[in-house]
Amino acid sequence: MKFILLWHMHQPVYKNGLTGEYELPWVFLHSIKDYYEMAYYAKRFPKLKLTFNLTPSLLTQIEEYASGKANCRFLKLIRKPVKELSLIEKSYLLRIFLSSSPKLLKNFDILKNLSLHSQNNNAKEICKNLSNQDFLNAEVAFLLSWCSSYLRRENKTVKKLFEEKSAYSEEDKNQLILELLNHIREIIPLYKELLSSGQIEITTTPFYHPILPLLLDMNVAKESSPDVKLPALHVSLKEDALTQLTSALSYHEKTFGKPKGVWLAEGGISEDAVKLLLQQGVEWTATDEEILFKSIQEKSGTREPLYRVYSYKGVKIFFRDRELSDLIGFTYQNWNPEEAVRDFISRLKRISNSYPDPVVSVILDGENCWEFYEDNGTEFRENLYRAILDSPFIETVKPSEVDSSMELPRLFPGSWIGGNFLTWVGDEEKNRAWELLGTTKLQVERKGQVNQRILNHILISEGSDWFWWFGKVHHSHFFAEFDRLFRSNLIKVYRELGIDIPSELLHPIKTSVETFAQPPKGYVSATIDGEVTDYFEWLNAGRVSLVEISTMDSSSFIMREAFYGCDKEKNFFLRIDGNWKRIQGRRASVKLEFTGKESLEIAFNINTGTASSNCSRAKLKLGKVLEVFIPSECIAELLKDKVRMVVKLFVDGKLLETAPPFTPAVLETDREFEDDWMV
Repeated sequence: MKFILLWHMHQPVYKNGLTGEYELPWVFLHSIKDYYEMAYYAKRFPKLKLTFNLTPSLLTQIEEYASGKANCRFLKLIRKPVKELSLIEKSYLLRIFLSSSPKLLKNFDILKNLSLHSQNNNAKEICKNLSNQDFLNAEVAFLLSWCSSYLRRENKTVKKLFEEKSAYSEEDKNQLILELLNHIREIIPLYKELLSSGQIEITTTPFYHPILPLLLDMNVAKESSPDVKLPALHVSLKEDALTQLTSALSYHEKTFGKPKGVWLAEGGISEDAVKLLLQQGVEWTATDEEILFKSIQEKSGTREPLYRVYSYKGVKIFFRDRELSDLIGFTYQNWNPEEAVRDFISRLKRISNSYPDPVVSVILDGENCWEFYEDNGTEFRENLYRAILDSPFIETVKPSEVDSSMELPRLFPGSWIGGNFLTWVGDEEKNRAWELLGTTKLQVERKGQVNQRILNHILISEGSDWFWWFGKVHHSHFFAEFDRLFRSNLIKVYRELGIDIPSELLHPIKTSVETFAQPPKGYVSATIDGEVTDYFEWLNAGRVSLVEISTMDSSSFIMREAFYGCDKEKNFFLRIDGNWKRIQGRRASVKLEFTGKESLEIAFNINTGTASSNCSRAKLKLGKVLEVFIPSECIAELLKDKVRMVVKLFVDGKLLETAPPFTPAVLETDREFEDDWMV
C-alpha cells in the first residue's frame, strides 16, 4: 500500500483593507501552537514522507509577524499594561480568550472560570468585575494555553510560566510575547529544511484561497446543484482566476522552489480549473472521494476505484478517503490516542488486504482540529507516525512520486464539502457578497486604473472564507469582523479609484445572524417513535444547534440539531435530527449528560431503546430522527433552572461523536406556560 498524508494549512487575510490592522489574531495563535509543531514532529520521524499545503495568504502573514511588521490589534492591546486598557479593549481581548476550545483552557483555573461566567454574562460585565491582576493572569494564561507542547517543553520562559500558574507580572507577559514572536521566525526555515532533505513535499493554493471553479464560471455551481440560485450580477473573473494561480506559483517558487502540486481551495475542482493547472505546468491536484464517484458514476458498491490514481487532461488527481480523513479531523479527538491509532492502522490493513496495490490519500485540515485533542494532539500524532513506520505493509509517499493508472473521461465539479459549491454561493447573503464584488470589479474595468494595490484588494475579496461565513451554514463569534474585513477591501478599491462608495458597502451584509438557541414556546408532548408524527408535536419545542463549529466543515457530523421541551407534568422530551443513516445496522448507544444545580447521566441502547437502570422508565427510539422521553421523577428537579446538555454517541463500543463538540448546549426548561394564550 502506498499512503499519502497531506496536512492543509490556511488562514484568510485578517488585515483590514482600510486601516492595515490585523483585526483577528488567528495567524499569530496558530503559529505558536501548530505551524512549527507540525513540521517539528515530522522531523522527529525522518523516514516518514509527508505533504504540507501552505497557502500564500497564510505564509505572507506569518512573514509579517516574524519580521515584526504585523500591525496586530490583539498584540497591541495585550502588550499594554492592564491598568491602561479601556473597558472596550478588555472586552475585545476577553472575546478572543473565550473563543477557544475548552481543552485549551482547562489547564488554567482563571480561564475556566471566565468561560463559565460568560455563559450568563456579556464580556463587558465580566471585565467590570475583574481586578487588574486577574485580567493580567488571564492574558498570560491565554497565551500559554495556545503554546504548543514543543514550546512547553523546550522554551525556558514558556516552561517556567506554565509550571508557575501564579500571579504573573507585566514583565512576565512581555518576555513571553517576545519569546513567541522569536519562535514564529523559525517556522518557514524549518519547512525549508524538511523540503531540502526530501522528507516532505510542499504544495500551494491559488493566492487568496478563492474557489477557483466559481471564478472561472459561476454557472459551474448549477452542474452540481441544479436548483442553486446564482447571484443576479454575473461578472467574468477568469483573469483573476489566472492571477490567483500564477501569483501563488510565483510566490511559492521564490519561497520553496517550484511546486509540483496545487491544492485547490476547499478541494473545489472543475474541468476548467484542471485545464488551467495544466497550462501552468502543475503536475497534480487532489479533491474529495465524492467527486470521483460522481465522475465515474460506478454503482458497483465497492470502494476499490478510490484507491487508484487518476489523470484528467494530463494532470494527476488524488481523491481523499473521506472516512479516514474525518476520523482524524473529528472522531479520534474523543478517543484514547493509542486506541485511535490502532483503529486507524487496522482500517488501512483492511484496505491493503481488500484491494490490489492501493494508493490511499488522507487529506485534512492540519491546524484547527488539534485544539479538540488532549495536548494539541501531540501523543496521537507521535503514535500515528510511529505506527505507520512500524507497519511493513504501509509505504509513505509524496504525491509527486506516484504515477497515475487511469484516465478520467469526465470530471464532476464540486468541493470536499458536500460535493458541491453551496457553502460559497446560493444563499441570499453569499450572493449579495458576490454581487458587491462584481459591481466593484466593473467599476475598476470602467476606470481602467488597475494598479497592484487595487488588484490585491479585489483578489483578497475573492477568498473563500468571506463567503463561508455569510449565510446560515456556519457559526462564529466573529461574524461582524469577517463581514467588515470583506467590505473593507471593496471600500478601499473605491477610495483608490476616487469615486463614491456605494451605500450598500457601508452596511453589514450579515443581517440574518442565525439564533443557535431558541427556548420552548409552550408545552411539548411527543410520541416516541423515531418519526415527526405530525406538524404540531414539536411545534412549541426549544431548539439548539449541535454543530457550532466555526472553522472546520461539520457536514460529516451525525448529530446536528436538537429540539426539546416538557409537558405539564415535567416529563422531558428530546429530539435529535441528523444523518442517522450512517449508523444503521450497527451497535450503537447514546449517553445524555445534564448538568445544572444537580447532574444526571442516562445511557440508552439505541438498538433496543432501553435506558440505564438509574432511570429505567426513560425510553428512546431511532428512526428518521432520534426521540427520547425522560420521566419527571428522573429529571424534574434538574429542570427548575437552566440545564447544560452534552450528547455522546457510541458506535461499536467506541465514542464516535460528542455534540455539541465545543461547549454544552444550554436548555431553558424553567418556564411555565399556564398563562400563555393566543387568539
